[in-house]
Amino acid sequence: MRNLFQQLIIFLCCISFSAQAQDSLQINSLAASFLKQTKLPGLSLAVAKGGNVIYAKGFGFYNVEDNRPMLPSTRIRTASVAKVLTATALGRLATEGLIDFDTPIKNYIPYINDTYANLTVRQLAGHTSGLKHRPSKGGHQNRQYNTIRETLEIIDAPLLFEPGTDYKYSSAAFNILAAVIEGASGMLYADYMQTQVFEPLNIKQTSPENINELTDMDAAIYLLKNGKLKRDKPTNDSYKIPGASFRSTPSDLVKLMNAYTGQGFISKEVVKDMFTSNRLPNGEMTQVGIAWRSSFDIFGNRVIEHAGSWLGARTVLVYYPDKDLSISLMVNAQCPLLIEETAHIFAQFFINENQDIPKVTLNKEVQVLYNSKKGQKKHLGNIFLDDGQGILSTDIKGYLASNSVIQLKNGFVLCTMYGLFFMEMDANIEGNVYAYYTMNKRNPIEEEPLLELSALD
Repeated sequence: MRNLFQQLIIFLCCISFSAQAQDSLQINSLAASFLKQTKLPGLSLAVAKGGNVIYAKGFGFYNVEDNRPMLPSTRIRTASVAKVLTATALGRLATEGLIDFDTPIKNYIPYINDTYANLTVRQLAGHTSGLKHRPSKGGHQNRQYNTIRETLEIIDAPLLFEPGTDYKYSSAAFNILAAVIEGASGMLYADYMQTQVFEPLNIKQTSPENINELTDMDAAIYLLKNGKLKRDKPTNDSYKIPGASFRSTPSDLVKLMNAYTGQGFISKEVVKDMFTSNRLPNGEMTQVGIAWRSSFDIFGNRVIEHAGSWLGARTVLVYYPDKDLSISLMVNAQCPLLIEETAHIFAQFFINENQDIPKVTLNKEVQVLYNSKKGQKKHLGNIFLDDGQGILSTDIKGYLASNSVIQLKNGFVLCTMYGLFFMEMDANIEGNVYAYYTMNKRNPIEEEPLLELSALD
């Protein structure tokens, strides 16, 4: 009996290992199709579950000219994902009772401009403060800023609206929040981030970017425009470090979520507050709390996330609170990528583990209804699949003319120049293709699809 039990355990382990190996091959295939269709230089991906990094891999190149492969350890610009790094420090300080999200910031920053003195952390971090997105004064990219206070000197524009009454995305707000961190903690912002956030969370490869100190561990930056990739020169972004200018890795970013998962770094009460959407006076929910955006993925899962786009970077960090799973994608190029949906699709390999389905083979002419801003238009196409992989071709001009299709465990994915789009399709070849961003108030599958497919007789 004991031998039989041991054999059963070995058998089950073999099945699990085989399924994981198959998932790994599919991820490789999907990443290769993604890079081919988007024409991007490189992609770095990491996943954490239960507080541990369970997957980290690089695809493509961090330096195309020298054929240097993207590695999990390659540091990429965070772009606006930096905002949730700063927000994590705010959450820690709130847990310790050193700041209150609704107290005027003049209590923490004695030198703050009178225009901004009565703004609150909640308004600044939730983009309801009325601050402009970036400084009004020109030339801020042509100098090195060595202190947070220096960066506040270039933020002097009048507020766009009465604080708390509207929503306007602002990176400049996070410079002021960094000053709040300094005032509340008695430490310099960079020092607080390193010793009070990064070190306790075992985040080892993340730091403010200094373009004069880049190494071979830092990815070259690229711009993808009109389907053409070109290398860019690093810009001096020291004027906006707290909101957009760290260097990091996906592995470090998913570790950040350990601050929010009930281990005490940020209290449960503060986490709930940070993840709760702000409500405007007209009743509208902004889908943004303390920096974090609340949304839904195409599979109906609640997600907490933040993405970034800047010179040389397109990035995202997604947390599935009901799955205790985090995923981060980083690309070393500025590009028009639907990175949230792309990350949600990659995440399915780790949410729906050990779930095997028969691979589809077919070759069918289809009618394609294209729902664009100009309205709906009828087109023709063909879908070809061989063992779960193939092509959707249409007579739509542009990026939807021909794209790879890969079967997932719970649907299909269309690999386009704008990222991965979820595609549902039944046995009768009836289906839809969806394209979406973030801050969805409901499952995107309830919205109008990008494409509607139906088999032709």
